Amino acid sequence: MRTIQDQMRKWIKANNMTYHPERNRKERKRNKERLTEREIKELMGVCRPVYRRGKGGAFRQR
Repeated sequence: MRTIQDQMRKWIKANNMTYHPERNRKERKRNKERLTEREIKELMGVCRPVYRRGKGGAFRQR
C-alpha cells in the first residue's frame, strides 16, 4: 500500500513539476518575553484578596 507522499512524488515526476519541501518551511522567530517576578505573581493571582466563608456562611476577607 502506498502512502500519500509516494503518490505525490509519482505525480510530480509524471507532470514535470518541481517540489522542494525544505524550501517551503520557514522557522518562526519567537519573541522571548522577559517577565519580572512581580508580573509573574500578578498573573498567577498571588497578591489578590482571598475570600472565604466564615461563621454563619458570610464571606470574609482572609
